[in-house]
Amino acid sequence: MKYIPVSFEMKDGRICEIREIQVKDAAETIEYLKTVMGESNFLYSYPEEITLTVEQEEKMIKGFNESEDILMIIAEIDGRLIASAQISRSKKLKMRHRGNVAVTVLKEFWNLGIGKKMLLCLEEYAKEWGLTQIELDYFSGNKRGQILYEKLGFVKVGEIPEAFILKDGTRYNNITMVKSI
Repeated sequence: MKYIPVSFEMKDGRICEIREIQVKDAAETIEYLKTVMGESNFLYSYPEEITLTVEQEEKMIKGFNESEDILMIIAEIDGRLIASAQISRSKKLKMRHRGNVAVTVLKEFWNLGIGKKMLLCLEEYAKEWGLTQIELDYFSGNKRGQILYEKLGFVKVGEIPEAFILKDGTRYNNITMVKSI
C-alpha cells in the first residue's frame, strides 16, 4: 500500500474516507464509472463505453497498486464509493517532475468539498514523489471545475479547439491547466 488513508468532514458534516483503491473494489468501481459517466457531459466516456469485466478491472487495479508511477484513490461514505481520483507521472526521465491528475465525484455529492480534498491529497502525494508540477485537462464548458481548479492555484496554459464532440453535436475545447508545487 502506497497511500495512507485519511478521513475528513464534508461540508454537510458527514465523514468521508479517502484511501487507495483495492482489488476488492473492482465490481463497485465498474458500477461507479457507469453511473458517474452518465451524470456529466464533461467526462471522457459515455456509460456504455465502460465495458471492462470485473476480472479486467481487478487486473487494472492490481497494476495501479504495483506501479510506482500511478496512484488511484477513492472516497467512501459508509463503505460506498462516491468519488475517485488519480495521479500519474511519466516514466520518461525528462518528464519525471510532472504529474497528471483527474477526479470524478458522483453528482449527489457535488459541492461538499470532496473533489477539492482529493486534489489536495494528490498534490501532497505528488510532493512525496518529488514532482514540481501537476497538470490536468477539462472540458471548456465545465465552469464548476474551472472555478475549483483556479481556486487551488491551477493556471490555464493551453486549449485544443473542439477536442470533444458529444452525440448531440455539442463541441467543447480541451483546456490544459498546470500548477507549480
